[in-house]
Amino acid sequence: MAGQNVSQRTHRYDAFLSYSHAADSAKADHLRRGLQNFARSSWRQLRALRIFLDNASLSANPGLWPEIERHLADSGAFILLACPRSAGSDWVQKEINWWRAGLGARRMLIVVTGGELKWDHGAGDFDWEHTTCLPRTMAGMFSDEPRWVDLRWMSEENPGSLRDSRFQQCVADLAAPLHGRPKEDLIGADVTRQRRTKRLVRGALAVITALAVTAGLGWVNAVQQRDEAQRQARLATSRQLAATALNLKDGNLRLASLLAIEAYRMQESPEAIATLNQLSTDSPHLVSMLPSAKDISALAFSPDDKTVAVGDEGGAVAVWRVDGRVLRARTSLPGRITAVGFSQGGKRLAAGDSKGNVGVYDLTRKTLRRLAPQPKSVSSLGFGMAGQLAVVDEAGTVALYEESGKMVRSKRSGHSGEVTVFQDVDSHLLVRDGVGGGALYTVPELHTVLESHQLSVPAGQYVAAVSNGGRCFGYLKFGQLLSPPLSERKDYESLADTCPDFPALPNEEARGLALSNNGRMAVGTASGITVADAQTKGQAGRLRKLTGVGRPSLLRFSDTGERLASVHGRTAALWNFQQSSRTAHAHGLPLSDDQNMIHSPALATGPDGQVAWSNLMQDEPFDKQARLHVWSPKGRGLLVGGDDLLYSALAFSPDGRTLYAGLSGKVQSWQVQGTRLVKRRTVTFAGRQDDYRNAVMIAPRADGSLVLTTDDGAVHIADPSAQRTRIAVPRGTGDPQRGLLSSLSDDGRTAAVENTNGAVDLYDVGSGRKMQSVRLDGEKVKAFALAGGGHSLFLDGSRGTFARWDLDAQRFRWRSDEPNGARVTSSADGRTVLTLADSGALTRWDADTGDRLGGPDIPIPPHTLSGIGGIGQHTGFVMDSAGTLWTATEGGEVLSWDFSVASWIKGLCRIADRNLTDAEWRRYVGTTPPSRPTCG
Repeated sequence: MAGQNVSQRTHRYDAFLSYSHAADSAKADHLRRGLQNFARSSWRQLRALRIFLDNASLSANPGLWPEIERHLADSGAFILLACPRSAGSDWVQKEINWWRAGLGARRMLIVVTGGELKWDHGAGDFDWEHTTCLPRTMAGMFSDEPRWVDLRWMSEENPGSLRDSRFQQCVADLAAPLHGRPKEDLIGADVTRQRRTKRLVRGALAVITALAVTAGLGWVNAVQQRDEAQRQARLATSRQLAATALNLKDGNLRLASLLAIEAYRMQESPEAIATLNQLSTDSPHLVSMLPSAKDISALAFSPDDKTVAVGDEGGAVAVWRVDGRVLRARTSLPGRITAVGFSQGGKRLAAGDSKGNVGVYDLTRKTLRRLAPQPKSVSSLGFGMAGQLAVVDEAGTVALYEESGKMVRSKRSGHSGEVTVFQDVDSHLLVRDGVGGGALYTVPELHTVLESHQLSVPAGQYVAAVSNGGRCFGYLKFGQLLSPPLSERKDYESLADTCPDFPALPNEEARGLALSNNGRMAVGTASGITVADAQTKGQAGRLRKLTGVGRPSLLRFSDTGERLASVHGRTAALWNFQQSSRTAHAHGLPLSDDQNMIHSPALATGPDGQVAWSNLMQDEPFDKQARLHVWSPKGRGLLVGGDDLLYSALAFSPDGRTLYAGLSGKVQSWQVQGTRLVKRRTVTFAGRQDDYRNAVMIAPRADGSLVLTTDDGAVHIADPSAQRTRIAVPRGTGDPQRGLLSSLSDDGRTAAVENTNGAVDLYDVGSGRKMQSVRLDGEKVKAFALAGGGHSLFLDGSRGTFARWDLDAQRFRWRSDEPNGARVTSSADGRTVLTLADSGALTRWDADTGDRLGGPDIPIPPHTLSGIGGIGQHTGFVMDSAGTLWTATEGGEVLSWDFSVASWIKGLCRIADRNLTDAEWRRYVGTTPPSRPTCG
């Protein structure tokens, strides 16, 4: 039937493919194309078999079943792609039942793509306790065990090539009964056809090539010139977009981010990469930007700093997680939102609008309760610890509501209320206005205890603010914050402390002001935001410039003062002062600084994402202090070990199960077992035991042996079971006061060792033979690193030269004359190269061109005992196999850093939270906008 000519066929289709659309769409299409192409009689034949495959979603339209019945009746065989998803599919079972009612098991072929299939020879049926890929409705359908094809090895996401030998065998198994010919004949025919086709193709290509060579030379030249002109045009546009992004970044980081991404997509130039890097590292405290459909008019943080409420001119209120990635709730009131505030537990949110409406939204139940309205526009509100709510309107009416929503009492006080807050365990209510006055009332009677209508602000230009707790009021005049307290009542202490002293601000006109309860001030100016920390005894207050947003119209601190929200039109920017960088990730791993000398903690990364370091931890119990620590992001916890004061080098075994720790005169192996490190063995270094030999670098091999270097310039090899190393390269110095730098390739086959003349010698570790010697003219090499499988050497010189030496070509690929004062590390493939300066500046370099691409700074720790040398000399740094940089700073913490372009683009898209508009594209790029968005 199937092997006959088209005119002799009794069915339109040779086979009907039945499958689960959710599980096997790609596999089904791949199988259909394989059957159609396999064993064609000639290259002119369109297809060898006609296979019916329905790619539509049948579940959306049950009326399609009559059409499916017609195609089933017009098919000569039934191929079932069996898996647990198809076994549970109503449509697949319906197609099987239709076929069973007709031909039964005859002409049914099974292809297993998932699950299990097992035949019970005793019962003469499938073993239904272990078979998971077939529906139970097929019980009793086969009298003998059917032959089935196994495609479980094939990936649904990437089925692979049609010419894959395993796939061809499966296709041949299915095609043989469809063609009515033995499998061996079909395979032979398919091979013969391929050979014949190849001969025809070769002959045709020879003729075409001969004709094309002469005519094509001129065309190739024209195409090359065209391609080069297009590349130069793209490069020019890329550089223009990058430059525009840098010009816009301080005032409009969202647009600048989108232009920088398009600059990189236009041409992956060093300028575009450097711009992406700079935009990713600028504004380190910026967390996210929240969009709003209308201009934003009210802001509030929850007491735990985990959520933020945003109210707008249209009456909408949105509750976001503080990282801006999750919208937790939405609600609305009829008028413009003028005040929002969270309950003490953060489970309820109160909002007031310009029409006096008050609503309380339950964030757990997602319900809004409308309370009795105020006479005028709501100006402020606040929750007490017991759940009661106080609301003040612009006419000075104070209303007190129970947690149930019932109004307890209302009083006209005359204080419009910039801040309303419960005090003294909810026994008093403080209302502060925006001109320096305020009142204190008893709860729930609302009797006046203290009141002041004093106008504390001067005439003329000024901005004033009250902290969330109401105790700090101040106004800004000529760059100086002045803070008069509330007048005291006799026999009653002052309720408002004078705000702390802040440093004078630069001579910029202030347009907005916010004060925190913990002594922090944010000032909105025409050029952005300046944040000042209060001055303490003996220390000047710190000033920080927050860039990337336009002139703020609204500023609000969280209760802790560690977070700030700023508004510019329909965008709210969220800032976190505990976040030191947008490209760095903290993992809660603080390190102590117990050294009175310059020390950078030894650091290593493993193949499974784990990181190890040698340094004591902060707040670690004295009786449990350990030098070795291993941490994994997969939740294994912090593993501790070590029995020595100071380890100088660390490395994981290729499988990540063993940590090698080098120190003076020996190297230890610690096995990662469950939640602890277990010491296995110690290998001592060859030579005299009183020599000055600290391990510098360790390169474990897959066979269990180790290659390591010591600071006397020697290269050692430790065999898997040896108790003592053997020396492959002799030491370069016997001076105990002078150490030599060294580096190893990842596989341990190549070693780079500083010699006593300040140059670098390169050795083949296996033979101990010196292959090359590299020198920076007139400079001593201060730092270097082998990379790219030992094919590249990156060197930093004493006079600021940074260079890449190609070991294969034995020449410098490039030199950069920008001063670094740096240490060097690289990814294993050599494509990412980083330097760390004494100042703590991390810099990424273009490994191909030597262009400096920039980078962030290592955060300065709160304290350090060393006091000299710069933060860079107190930091260990290493790059893992995934391209993530890890740093460990004594007195600071262990951080991971995003140093890939993909991670920068992802972070900038999160900040932008939109795409370029068509108008922006035409203005800045000057072409027709593409169909694809900048950020998906």
